[in-house]
Parts: sequence; C-alpha cells; structure tokens
Amino acid sequence: MKRMNFIVFVAAILFLTLTMNPVSAFDREAALKTAYNKLLSEVDKNKDGKISKEECLSVWKDKAYGETKCKYWDKNGDGIITEEEYVQQGLKIMK
Repeated sequence: MKRMNFIVFVAAILFLTLTMNPVSAFDREAALKTAYNKLLSEVDKNKDGKISKEECLSVWKDKAYGETKCKYWDKNGDGIITEEEYVQQGLKIMK
C-alpha cells in the first residue's frame, strides 16, 4: 500500500507539472527533479543516488509492465536510472 501511495504521489507531481500553465522549462525540470528525489528516497535501497533496474522493478506488481517502464526511464540502457535520465525522459512526455 505504501508503494502504491508513493506512485500516486509521483504521478500527481507529474500531472500538476503537465497542467500548470504556463510552465517554463525550468519549472518542469525542477518538478521532475523533485519527483525523482522522492522516488529515490523510497526505492534506492543501496543509497547510491541512482535507481537500479532491480530497484525500479520493486515498485511494480506486474513485472512485465514494470520492465517496459523501467527501460523507458533508463535512456542509455545501462541498467541505472539517473536524475538526468529521469528529467530528460520526463521532459519528452511533457512536450
């Protein structure tokens, strides 16, 4: 339940960021960084400041769906989602 609440919280941040009008690139980036840091605080079990594939998958009940989502956020495909990747991929969604 805690994970679901957290996922809903992160989704709400992204939704608010998408619907704010007008939203500067700086505001979108700041909101995405905040969302990433909140996600990081929940899933970064080894406290390395990055989200590994395993850490990403841990929030998804449906592992096949989670695999798709984790691959999207891991822009360079190295198995690690960094803040920079998260922001870049989030900005793509917001276009």
